Amino acid sequence: MTVNSIRTKLTGMIALTIIVPVILATIVSYWYVKDRERERGLQLTEWSLERGTLQFERYISDLSRLPTSLYANRDVLDILEYGPGLSLEQTELEVRRALLGMYLSREDVAQIQLLILEDMDSFAAYKMKVSPRSKKEPSVIQQQLLKNEESRVLLEASHPLVPYHDFGPLVSEEDVVTLHFRLDKIETDKPLAILSIDIPEDIFIGQLASLQNNPDESLWFVGAGDQVFAHLGEEAIPDTLAPTSVSSDGKHHRIIKSFEFENQHFYVGKSIPDRLLTEPASRTSFIIFVVGVVSLILALIGATYASIRLTTPIKTLTSNIWRIEQGDMTVSFDSLGNDEFGVLGRQFKRMIERIDDLIQREYRLALENRTNELRALQAQTNPHFLFNALQSIGTLALKGDGKTVYRLITQLSSMMRYTMHPDESMVMLKKEVDHLNSYVRLQHVRFPDQFVVEVDVPESLTNLIVPKMILQPLAENFFKHGFERDGASTSNRFTLRIRQHGDQLVIRCENSGRLIPQNELEALQERIEQSSGPLNGAEGTGLKNIRDRLMLNYNREAEFMLATPETGGFRIVMRFPAVKEADAS
Repeated sequence: MTVNSIRTKLTGMIALTIIVPVILATIVSYWYVKDRERERGLQLTEWSLERGTLQFERYISDLSRLPTSLYANRDVLDILEYGPGLSLEQTELEVRRALLGMYLSREDVAQIQLLILEDMDSFAAYKMKVSPRSKKEPSVIQQQLLKNEESRVLLEASHPLVPYHDFGPLVSEEDVVTLHFRLDKIETDKPLAILSIDIPEDIFIGQLASLQNNPDESLWFVGAGDQVFAHLGEEAIPDTLAPTSVSSDGKHHRIIKSFEFENQHFYVGKSIPDRLLTEPASRTSFIIFVVGVVSLILALIGATYASIRLTTPIKTLTSNIWRIEQGDMTVSFDSLGNDEFGVLGRQFKRMIERIDDLIQREYRLALENRTNELRALQAQTNPHFLFNALQSIGTLALKGDGKTVYRLITQLSSMMRYTMHPDESMVMLKKEVDHLNSYVRLQHVRFPDQFVVEVDVPESLTNLIVPKMILQPLAENFFKHGFERDGASTSNRFTLRIRQHGDQLVIRCENSGRLIPQNELEALQERIEQSSGPLNGAEGTGLKNIRDRLMLNYNREAEFMLATPETGGFRIVMRFPAVKEADAS
């Protein structure tokens, strides 16, 4: 049976008083801090996107100023308005010089094309080179710009870099975003040329990266009509874009900011996983949990130390009580301290000393009573047997058989010597078997060839200690109640077998005779097991003596059972602990 000790209860109570508040604090703080951190993270993201939107707007505005430098070059402006003039070579050199100066003025320009609308002459600058004049038709995007009367600037979505002229193989294959700028005559707004500037997409991606706080965040810079200028991250771009919106699907939060430049709408958006926004709350909860665990460990250590100091005296008292239950009345401690446990220990020692004195006194009285009872039981047996033996000797003396009489007297004297020591209550099984054999030999002289006796005792069991006078009364009971004087030897049978089963010694005795009804057998068993007083009448006296001896020596560990086989006769089974001489001493 499991015992819930004070130490276990104290430790469990302290553990609960810490675990429950820590768990509640962790849960409450997580949900509270999670909402606060999500709200705070969305506000910071929205503020960051506002700055990023302004940054993109300024960058595009700055790019759009680059073509205005051509208005400051009067020669180039005349060429755009009136054509090459008289010197075609001088005209081409002037345009190429202006275009190269524009290309070298910025590091973020990948390629520039100038398309003069008068004669569809095209010039391009790429990798520090300016192409000669060639004929080009306006692209679809450039044609859209020519048709748009409200804006002179058009930003084309990201696309692979394609040289405007044959500069040889591309140095690197990259995606670019193109800014198309229409150069108009100031006085009449007549379109003169289109300047197309290719900006590497990485420039815009880099600006998006400056707004990214975690690799799991996704950002995009797009325009109206599914135009994608730059995209960073794995999250897909939303299908619908509002000028300024905040949306969420539970797992991701999307914030979109917009701006307008030259009648063209642009959107800068960001998608943030919810777990990134609530990560500070998780860290805070984890810190609270770790602090709680550390506090729990320290509390358990303190509780264990305190419980050891408190429960050690109790365990000492408990172990001493257990030893006293086993019969050891000695106390194994001198003092349990100067506190309440010390007072309890001193009172306990004095109580055990008084109880031990009372037990010793009662034990001596019980021992004397047991000795007197054994003497009384032997006194009941000896006269009964002595009367039968003397009657047999007297009968043979009348017949004049002196040798047989002498033999009988010798057997009788041997048996009388065995019974002359009443203080000897326990003997070796060998002596008890020899005493039985002496009695059987005496009866053989009285009733020659009229019965069969079988005694089966292994030699290995003869050194066991058994109560005195428990075997011979069995044989005497046979001759008194089961022996037929006129019967043959086969009808008078007495069998005794002794075996050891585990730590139990089993004595099984059977004799011939009539079949005893069950009710008579139960009545005899009840008479034998009744109080220790003598039976009314002689029937069962010897068996009761044996049973009382077993109970006196082994108490509840002994069994004494009666039965009758189906073929008739009488069976006695005794079972009690098998004890060797060394163990008994």
